[in-house]
Amino acid sequence: MSAPVATVGGGAGFAGDRLDPAVALASSGLVQYVTLECLAERTMVHALRQRRRGVAGHDPRLRLRLAPLLGPAAEHGCRIVANLGAADPERAAEEVAALAGELGHGRLRVAAVVGDDLGDRMGDVAWSDAPAEGEWLGAHAYTGSEGIARALREGADIVIAGRVADSALAAGTLRDALADDGDALAGGLVVGHLLECTGQVTGGNYTGPGGRRLTPEQLADLGYPVAHVSGDGSAEIALLPGAQGCVNRETVTLQLLYEVHDPSAYITPDGIIDMTRISVEEVGPDRVRVSGARHRGVPPQLKVSGFVALPGAMVDVEIGFACVDALARAREAAEVLRLRFAALGAADPTLDLVGVDSLLGPASAPLRCDPPEVRVHASVACADEDMARAVEDEFYWLSMAGPAAGGGIRAERRDHVAVVDGRIDRTEVREEIVWVG
Repeated sequence: MSAPVATVGGGAGFAGDRLDPAVALASSGLVQYVTLECLAERTMVHALRQRRRGVAGHDPRLRLRLAPLLGPAAEHGCRIVANLGAADPERAAEEVAALAGELGHGRLRVAAVVGDDLGDRMGDVAWSDAPAEGEWLGAHAYTGSEGIARALREGADIVIAGRVADSALAAGTLRDALADDGDALAGGLVVGHLLECTGQVTGGNYTGPGGRRLTPEQLADLGYPVAHVSGDGSAEIALLPGAQGCVNRETVTLQLLYEVHDPSAYITPDGIIDMTRISVEEVGPDRVRVSGARHRGVPPQLKVSGFVALPGAMVDVEIGFACVDALARAREAAEVLRLRFAALGAADPTLDLVGVDSLLGPASAPLRCDPPEVRVHASVACADEDMARAVEDEFYWLSMAGPAAGGGIRAERRDHVAVVDGRIDRTEVREEIVWVG
Protein backbone atom coordinates (compact mmCIF):
# COMPACT_ATOMS: atom_id res chain seq x y z
CA MET A 1 0.00 0.00 0.00
CA SER A 2 1.25 3.49 -0.86
CA ALA A 3 1.69 6.10 1.88
CA PRO A 4 -1.62 7.20 3.42
CA VAL A 5 -2.94 10.58 2.36
CA ALA A 6 -5.47 10.74 5.21
CA THR A 7 -6.25 9.00 8.49
CA VAL A 8 -9.87 8.85 9.64
CA GLY A 9 -11.31 7.40 12.83
CA GLY A 10 -14.88 6.21 13.29
CA GLY A 11 -15.94 7.75 16.60
CA ALA A 12 -19.66 7.00 16.80
CA GLY A 13 -22.04 4.66 15.00
CA PHE A 14 -25.41 5.54 16.51
CA ALA A 15 -27.02 8.16 18.73
CA GLY A 16 -26.30 6.33 21.99
CA ASP A 17 -22.77 5.18 21.16
CA ARG A 18 -20.03 5.36 23.80
CA LEU A 19 -18.16 8.62 24.27
CA ASP A 20 -14.69 7.40 25.27
CA PRO A 21 -13.62 5.69 22.00
CA ALA A 22 -13.96 8.94 20.05
CA VAL A 23 -11.98 10.78 22.73
CA ALA A 24 -9.26 8.14 22.47
CA LEU A 25 -9.10 8.63 18.70
CA ALA A 26 -8.84 12.42 18.94
CA SER A 27 -6.33 12.25 21.82
CA SER A 28 -4.01 9.85 20.01
CA GLY A 29 -2.43 12.43 17.75
CA LEU A 30 -2.58 9.76 15.03
CA VAL A 31 -5.93 10.66 13.48
CA GLN A 32 -6.66 13.66 11.27
CA TYR A 33 -10.44 13.32 11.31
CA VAL A 34 -13.04 11.75 13.60
CA THR A 35 -16.48 11.03 12.21
CA LEU A 36 -19.59 10.76 14.37
CA GLU A 37 -22.50 8.92 12.73
CA CYS A 38 -25.43 9.43 15.12
CA LEU A 39 -28.52 9.58 12.92
CA ALA A 40 -31.25 7.07 12.07
CA GLU A 41 -34.95 7.15 11.28
CA ARG A 42 -35.98 6.93 14.94
CA THR A 43 -33.66 9.76 15.96
CA MET A 44 -34.87 11.81 13.00
CA VAL A 45 -38.47 11.46 14.18
CA HIS A 46 -37.56 12.82 17.61
CA ALA A 47 -35.64 15.71 16.03
CA LEU A 48 -38.55 16.64 13.75
CA ARG A 49 -40.99 16.61 16.65
CA GLN A 50 -38.68 18.83 18.68
CA ARG A 51 -38.36 21.33 15.85
CA ARG A 52 -42.13 21.50 15.41
CA ARG A 53 -42.40 22.35 19.11
CA GLY A 54 -40.01 25.27 18.62
CA VAL A 55 -37.09 23.44 20.24
CA ALA A 56 -33.79 22.85 18.45
CA GLY A 57 -34.18 19.76 16.27
CA HIS A 58 -30.65 18.43 16.61
CA ASP A 59 -29.26 15.44 18.47
CA PRO A 60 -30.11 15.90 22.18
CA ARG A 61 -26.73 14.42 23.17
CA LEU A 62 -24.81 17.03 21.18
CA ARG A 63 -23.22 18.75 24.19
CA LEU A 64 -22.67 15.48 26.05
CA ARG A 65 -20.86 13.96 23.07
CA LEU A 66 -18.73 16.94 22.07
CA ALA A 67 -17.79 18.39 25.48
CA PRO A 68 -15.05 15.79 26.16
CA LEU A 69 -14.00 15.71 22.50
CA LEU A 70 -13.35 19.36 21.65
CA GLY A 71 -10.29 19.74 23.87
CA PRO A 72 -8.32 16.78 22.49
CA ALA A 73 -9.41 17.64 18.97
CA ALA A 74 -8.19 21.23 19.33
CA GLU A 75 -4.92 20.15 20.95
CA HIS A 76 -4.04 17.62 18.24
CA GLY A 77 -5.54 19.37 15.21
CA CYS A 78 -8.10 16.62 14.71
CA ARG A 79 -11.17 17.76 12.76
CA ILE A 80 -14.65 16.49 13.57
CA VAL A 81 -17.37 15.63 11.06
CA ALA A 82 -20.78 14.67 12.45
CA ASN A 83 -24.43 14.36 11.48
CA LEU A 84 -25.51 15.59 14.91
CA GLY A 85 -27.49 18.30 13.13
CA ALA A 86 -30.37 15.88 12.40
CA ALA A 87 -33.33 18.09 11.40
CA ASP A 88 -31.67 21.35 12.45
CA PRO A 89 -27.96 21.48 11.50
CA GLU A 90 -27.63 25.25 11.62
CA ARG A 91 -28.88 25.50 15.21
CA ALA A 92 -26.73 22.49 16.07
CA ALA A 93 -23.67 24.28 14.72
CA GLU A 94 -24.56 27.36 16.75
CA GLU A 95 -24.72 25.18 19.86
CA VAL A 96 -21.34 23.64 19.04
CA ALA A 97 -19.77 27.07 18.58
CA ALA A 98 -21.23 28.21 21.90
CA LEU A 99 -19.92 25.08 23.64
CA ALA A 100 -16.46 25.56 22.12
CA GLY A 101 -16.39 29.13 23.44
CA GLU A 102 -17.43 28.03 26.92
CA LEU A 103 -14.62 25.46 26.97
CA GLY A 104 -11.98 27.92 25.82
CA HIS A 105 -11.82 26.73 22.22
CA GLY A 106 -13.50 29.70 20.58
CA ARG A 107 -11.01 29.69 17.70
CA LEU A 108 -12.44 26.47 16.31
CA ARG A 109 -14.30 27.17 13.08
CA VAL A 110 -17.73 25.54 12.91
CA ALA A 111 -19.75 25.03 9.74
CA ALA A 112 -23.18 23.58 9.09
CA VAL A 113 -24.06 21.75 5.88
CA VAL A 114 -27.70 22.44 5.00
CA GLY A 115 -29.98 21.67 2.06
CA ASP A 116 -31.29 18.19 2.79
CA ASP A 117 -34.53 19.53 4.31
CA LEU A 118 -37.35 19.18 1.76
CA GLY A 119 -40.18 20.00 4.14
CA ASP A 120 -41.47 22.83 1.93
CA ARG A 121 -40.93 20.89 -1.32
CA MET A 122 -42.57 17.55 -0.66
CA GLY A 123 -44.62 17.93 -3.81
CA ASP A 124 -41.39 17.62 -5.83
CA VAL A 125 -40.73 14.15 -4.40
CA ALA A 126 -41.94 10.95 -6.06
CA TRP A 127 -43.31 9.03 -3.07
CA SER A 128 -43.98 5.31 -2.79
CA ASP A 129 -46.87 4.06 -0.67
CA ALA A 130 -47.57 7.30 1.19
CA PRO A 131 -50.26 6.80 3.87
CA ALA A 132 -53.68 8.25 3.15
CA GLU A 133 -53.96 9.76 6.63
CA GLY A 134 -51.67 11.27 9.21
CA GLU A 135 -49.61 14.41 9.69
CA TRP A 136 -46.41 14.91 7.72
CA LEU A 137 -43.59 15.79 10.11
CA GLY A 138 -41.01 16.45 7.40
CA ALA A 139 -38.88 15.03 4.63
CA HIS A 140 -35.12 14.90 4.15
CA ALA A 141 -32.93 13.90 1.22
CA TYR A 142 -29.88 11.70 1.69
CA THR A 143 -27.08 13.93 0.44
CA GLY A 144 -23.49 13.10 -0.40
CA SER A 145 -20.01 14.17 0.63
CA GLU A 146 -19.52 17.32 -1.45
CA GLY A 147 -20.85 19.74 1.16
CA ILE A 148 -18.63 18.26 3.86
CA ALA A 149 -15.59 18.40 1.57
CA ARG A 150 -16.28 22.02 0.73
CA ALA A 151 -16.62 23.03 4.39
CA LEU A 152 -13.32 21.34 5.24
CA ARG A 153 -11.66 22.88 2.20
CA GLU A 154 -12.75 26.32 3.40
CA GLY A 155 -11.25 25.77 6.83
CA ALA A 156 -13.86 24.17 9.08
CA ASP A 157 -12.55 22.42 12.18
CA ILE A 158 -15.98 21.00 12.95
CA VAL A 159 -18.60 20.17 10.33
CA ILE A 160 -22.18 19.54 11.40
CA ALA A 161 -24.50 17.97 8.85
CA GLY A 162 -28.07 16.73 8.74
CA ARG A 163 -29.30 13.75 6.73
CA VAL A 164 -26.16 12.99 4.77
CA ALA A 165 -25.58 9.39 3.79
CA ASP A 166 -23.59 7.54 6.45
CA SER A 167 -20.67 6.82 4.13
CA ALA A 168 -20.47 10.50 3.14
CA LEU A 169 -19.08 11.52 6.54
CA ALA A 170 -15.70 9.88 5.98
CA ALA A 171 -15.79 10.30 2.20
CA GLY A 172 -16.15 14.05 2.70
CA THR A 173 -12.87 14.13 4.64
CA LEU A 174 -11.14 12.27 1.79
CA ARG A 175 -12.40 13.86 -1.42
CA ASP A 176 -9.60 16.40 -1.82
CA ALA A 177 -6.94 13.78 -1.04
CA LEU A 178 -8.21 11.10 -3.41
CA ALA A 179 -6.80 10.75 -6.90
CA ASP A 180 -10.14 11.04 -8.69
CA ASP A 181 -13.93 11.03 -8.36
CA GLY A 182 -14.16 7.58 -9.93
CA ASP A 183 -12.72 4.40 -8.43
CA ALA A 184 -10.72 6.31 -5.84
CA LEU A 185 -13.91 7.95 -4.56
CA ALA A 186 -15.59 4.54 -4.56
CA GLY A 187 -12.81 3.37 -2.26
CA GLY A 188 -13.38 6.38 -0.03
CA LEU A 189 -17.07 5.57 0.18
CA VAL A 190 -16.22 2.00 1.16
CA VAL A 191 -14.03 3.43 3.92
CA GLY A 192 -16.99 5.47 5.13
CA HIS A 193 -19.18 2.39 5.02
CA LEU A 194 -16.64 0.40 7.06
CA LEU A 195 -16.28 3.12 9.71
CA GLU A 196 -19.95 4.05 10.06
CA CYS A 197 -20.82 1.33 12.62
CA THR A 198 -17.60 1.77 14.63
CA GLY A 199 -17.27 -1.30 16.89
CA GLN A 200 -18.85 -3.69 14.40
CA VAL A 201 -15.62 -3.69 12.39
CA THR A 202 -13.33 -4.00 15.44
CA GLY A 203 -14.78 -7.20 16.87
CA GLY A 204 -18.10 -6.15 18.31
CA ASN A 205 -21.23 -8.05 17.25
CA TYR A 206 -18.96 -10.87 16.06
CA THR A 207 -18.43 -14.56 16.74
CA GLY A 208 -15.79 -16.29 14.64
CA PRO A 209 -15.13 -19.93 13.79
CA GLY A 210 -15.23 -22.24 16.79
CA GLY A 211 -17.10 -19.64 18.83
CA ARG A 212 -14.12 -17.28 18.92
CA ARG A 213 -15.13 -13.85 20.17
CA LEU A 214 -13.94 -11.02 22.36
CA THR A 215 -14.11 -11.35 26.14
CA PRO A 216 -16.46 -9.20 28.24
CA GLU A 217 -13.40 -7.27 29.46
CA GLN A 218 -12.40 -6.49 25.87
CA LEU A 219 -15.92 -5.50 24.86
CA ALA A 220 -16.16 -3.22 27.89
CA ASP A 221 -13.15 -1.29 26.57
CA LEU A 222 -13.57 -1.80 22.83
CA GLY A 223 -11.41 0.35 20.58
CA TYR A 224 -12.88 1.95 17.47
CA PRO A 225 -11.51 1.79 13.92
CA VAL A 226 -8.92 3.88 12.16
CA ALA A 227 -8.66 3.95 8.36
CA HIS A 228 -5.28 4.75 6.79
CA VAL A 229 -6.35 5.79 3.29
CA SER A 230 -4.22 6.02 0.16
CA GLY A 231 -4.87 8.30 -2.80
CA ASP A 232 -6.26 5.45 -4.91
CA GLY A 233 -9.00 4.82 -2.33
CA SER A 234 -7.48 1.67 -0.88
CA ALA A 235 -7.20 1.64 2.89
CA GLU A 236 -5.92 -0.26 5.87
CA ILE A 237 -8.44 -0.66 8.68
CA ALA A 238 -6.78 -0.92 12.07
CA LEU A 239 -6.96 -0.20 15.79
CA LEU A 240 -4.99 2.39 17.71
CA PRO A 241 -1.85 0.92 19.28
CA GLY A 242 -2.81 -0.96 22.44
CA ALA A 243 -6.56 -0.68 21.85
CA GLN A 244 -8.82 -3.61 22.66
CA GLY A 245 -10.60 -5.34 19.80
CA CYS A 246 -10.14 -7.53 16.78
CA VAL A 247 -9.78 -6.44 13.15
CA ASN A 248 -9.54 -9.35 10.75
CA ARG A 249 -10.81 -10.44 7.36
CA GLU A 250 -14.09 -11.65 8.86
CA THR A 251 -14.95 -8.53 10.86
CA VAL A 252 -14.21 -6.32 7.87
CA THR A 253 -16.16 -8.50 5.44
CA LEU A 254 -19.16 -8.60 7.75
CA GLN A 255 -19.28 -4.81 7.95
CA LEU A 256 -18.56 -4.48 4.23
CA LEU A 257 -21.78 -6.39 3.46
CA TYR A 258 -23.82 -4.74 6.21
CA GLU A 259 -27.07 -3.27 4.82
CA VAL A 260 -25.90 -3.92 1.25
CA HIS A 261 -28.67 -5.44 -0.88
CA ASP A 262 -26.66 -5.76 -4.08
CA PRO A 263 -22.83 -5.77 -3.78
CA SER A 264 -22.55 -5.13 -7.51
CA ALA A 265 -24.53 -1.90 -7.21
CA TYR A 266 -24.44 -0.35 -3.75
CA ILE A 267 -26.17 2.98 -4.27
CA THR A 268 -24.96 6.08 -2.45
CA PRO A 269 -25.54 9.75 -3.34
CA ASP A 270 -21.88 10.01 -4.41
CA GLY A 271 -21.91 7.00 -6.68
CA ILE A 272 -22.96 3.44 -7.36
CA ILE A 273 -20.28 1.15 -5.97
CA ASP A 274 -19.37 -2.25 -7.36
CA MET A 275 -18.00 -4.26 -4.43
CA THR A 276 -17.71 -7.59 -6.23
CA ARG A 277 -13.97 -7.28 -6.87
CA ILE A 278 -12.98 -5.86 -3.51
CA SER A 279 -9.98 -7.53 -1.91
CA VAL A 280 -9.94 -7.91 1.88
CA GLU A 281 -6.47 -8.94 3.03
CA GLU A 282 -4.94 -9.27 6.49
CA VAL A 283 -1.61 -7.44 6.38
CA GLY A 284 -0.72 -7.51 10.06
CA PRO A 285 -2.13 -8.00 13.56
CA ASP A 286 -5.47 -6.18 13.71
CA ARG A 287 -4.79 -4.60 10.32
CA VAL A 288 -6.72 -5.33 7.12
CA ARG A 289 -6.18 -3.85 3.67
CA VAL A 290 -9.28 -3.16 1.55
CA SER A 291 -8.97 -2.33 -2.14
CA GLY A 292 -10.65 -2.82 -5.49
CA ALA A 293 -13.90 -0.85 -5.24
CA ARG A 294 -15.28 0.33 -8.58
CA HIS A 295 -17.36 3.42 -9.33
CA ARG A 296 -20.30 2.75 -11.66
CA GLY A 297 -21.63 6.27 -12.14
CA VAL A 298 -23.76 8.65 -10.15
CA PRO A 299 -27.46 7.91 -9.47
CA PRO A 300 -29.74 10.45 -11.18
CA GLN A 301 -31.97 10.65 -8.12
CA LEU A 302 -31.48 10.95 -4.37
CA LYS A 303 -33.31 8.92 -1.78
CA VAL A 304 -35.75 10.86 0.42
CA SER A 305 -37.24 9.79 3.73
CA GLY A 306 -40.59 11.26 4.69
CA PHE A 307 -42.02 10.98 8.19
CA VAL A 308 -45.77 10.78 8.83
CA ALA A 309 -47.29 10.75 12.30
CA LEU A 310 -50.25 8.38 12.20
CA PRO A 311 -53.23 8.53 14.58
CA GLY A 312 -52.99 6.59 17.82
CA ALA A 313 -49.93 4.79 19.11
CA MET A 314 -47.92 1.60 18.99
CA VAL A 315 -48.47 -0.39 22.17
CA ASP A 316 -45.96 -3.00 23.38
CA VAL A 317 -47.01 -5.18 26.32
CA GLU A 318 -45.49 -8.24 27.99
CA ILE A 319 -46.47 -10.74 30.67
CA GLY A 320 -44.34 -13.55 32.10
CA PHE A 321 -44.93 -17.19 33.07
CA ALA A 322 -42.48 -19.36 35.03
CA CYS A 323 -41.87 -22.82 36.45
CA VAL A 324 -43.91 -25.94 35.55
CA ASP A 325 -45.72 -25.77 32.19
CA ALA A 326 -44.57 -22.18 31.63
CA LEU A 327 -44.54 -22.63 27.85
CA ALA A 328 -47.99 -24.23 27.71
CA ARG A 329 -49.50 -21.48 29.83
CA ALA A 330 -47.78 -18.78 27.76
CA ARG A 331 -49.17 -20.26 24.55
CA GLU A 332 -52.65 -20.38 26.06
CA ALA A 333 -52.33 -16.73 27.09
CA ALA A 334 -51.23 -15.79 23.57
CA GLU A 335 -54.28 -17.54 22.11
CA VAL A 336 -56.56 -15.69 24.53
CA LEU A 337 -55.00 -12.43 23.39
CA ARG A 338 -55.48 -13.29 19.71
CA LEU A 339 -59.18 -13.88 20.28
CA ARG A 340 -59.61 -10.74 22.34
CA PHE A 341 -57.63 -8.54 19.94
CA ALA A 342 -59.83 -9.79 17.08
CA ALA A 343 -62.93 -8.85 19.08
CA LEU A 344 -61.45 -5.39 19.70
CA GLY A 345 -60.79 -4.92 15.98
CA ALA A 346 -57.02 -4.58 16.39
CA ALA A 347 -55.35 -4.69 12.96
CA ASP A 348 -52.47 -7.16 12.44
CA PRO A 349 -51.20 -7.47 16.01
CA THR A 350 -47.84 -9.15 16.51
CA LEU A 351 -47.73 -11.84 19.18
CA ASP A 352 -44.61 -13.78 20.12
CA LEU A 353 -43.01 -15.68 22.98
CA VAL A 354 -39.76 -14.15 24.17
CA GLY A 355 -37.18 -16.90 24.49
CA VAL A 356 -39.07 -19.18 22.12
CA ASP A 357 -39.90 -17.52 18.78
CA SER A 358 -39.64 -13.74 19.15
CA LEU A 359 -36.59 -13.45 16.86
CA LEU A 360 -36.92 -16.25 14.30
CA GLY A 361 -40.70 -16.68 14.29
CA PRO A 362 -41.84 -19.77 12.36
CA ALA A 363 -38.21 -20.66 11.64
CA SER A 364 -37.45 -21.18 15.33
CA ALA A 365 -36.00 -24.58 16.17
CA PRO A 366 -38.11 -26.96 18.30
CA LEU A 367 -37.29 -26.74 22.00
CA ARG A 368 -35.48 -29.68 23.57
CA CYS A 369 -37.18 -29.05 26.90
CA ASP A 370 -39.62 -26.63 28.45
CA PRO A 371 -37.97 -23.30 29.30
CA PRO A 372 -38.07 -22.26 32.98
CA GLU A 373 -39.72 -18.98 32.05
CA VAL A 374 -41.43 -17.40 29.03
CA ARG A 375 -42.72 -13.91 28.32
CA VAL A 376 -45.68 -13.25 26.03
CA HIS A 377 -45.14 -10.08 24.00
CA ALA A 378 -47.62 -8.17 21.85
CA SER A 379 -47.11 -5.18 19.61
CA VAL A 380 -50.31 -3.55 18.39
CA ALA A 381 -50.98 -0.47 16.26
CA CYS A 382 -53.83 1.26 18.07
CA ALA A 383 -55.98 3.83 16.33
CA ASP A 384 -56.79 5.84 19.45
CA GLU A 385 -56.43 6.10 23.22
CA ASP A 386 -59.38 3.82 23.90
CA MET A 387 -57.92 1.02 21.81
CA ALA A 388 -54.48 1.41 23.42
CA ARG A 389 -55.98 1.19 26.90
CA ALA A 390 -58.08 -1.82 25.96
CA VAL A 391 -55.02 -3.70 24.64
CA GLU A 392 -53.10 -3.00 27.84
CA ASP A 393 -56.08 -4.03 29.99
CA GLU A 394 -56.24 -7.43 28.31
CA PHE A 395 -52.79 -8.20 29.74
CA TYR A 396 -53.78 -7.08 33.21
CA TRP A 397 -56.89 -9.27 32.91
CA LEU A 398 -54.61 -12.25 32.21
CA SER A 399 -52.82 -11.72 35.52
CA MET A 400 -56.12 -12.13 37.36
CA ALA A 401 -58.17 -14.64 35.39
CA GLY A 402 -55.99 -16.08 32.60
CA PRO A 403 -53.68 -19.10 32.68
CA ALA A 404 -52.19 -19.54 36.14
CA ALA A 405 -49.52 -17.31 37.66
CA GLY A 406 -48.95 -14.72 34.93
CA GLY A 407 -47.20 -11.57 36.12
CA GLY A 408 -44.44 -9.05 35.65
CA ILE A 409 -46.45 -6.97 33.20
CA ARG A 410 -44.62 -4.24 31.29
CA ALA A 411 -46.43 -1.81 29.00
CA GLU A 412 -44.99 0.87 26.73
CA ARG A 413 -46.50 3.23 24.20
CA ARG A 414 -44.65 4.70 21.22
CA ASP A 415 -45.58 7.22 18.58
CA HIS A 416 -46.98 5.53 15.51
CA VAL A 417 -44.86 6.99 12.71
CA ALA A 418 -44.60 5.79 9.14
CA VAL A 419 -41.32 6.27 7.26
CA VAL A 420 -42.07 6.78 3.57
CA ASP A 421 -39.49 6.30 0.82
CA GLY A 422 -39.22 8.78 -2.01
CA ARG A 423 -36.95 9.94 -4.82
CA ILE A 424 -36.01 13.37 -6.09
CA ASP A 425 -33.85 14.49 -9.01
CA ARG A 426 -30.40 15.19 -7.60
CA THR A 427 -30.24 18.54 -9.41
CA GLU A 428 -33.16 19.72 -7.25
CA VAL A 429 -31.16 19.42 -4.01
CA ARG A 430 -28.63 22.17 -3.34
CA GLU A 431 -26.32 21.99 -0.35
CA GLU A 432 -25.05 25.19 1.26
CA ILE A 433 -22.45 25.95 3.93
CA VAL A 434 -23.45 28.12 6.89
CA TRP A 435 -20.66 29.45 9.09
CA VAL A 436 -21.39 30.18 12.73
CA GLY A 437 -19.54 31.65 15.66
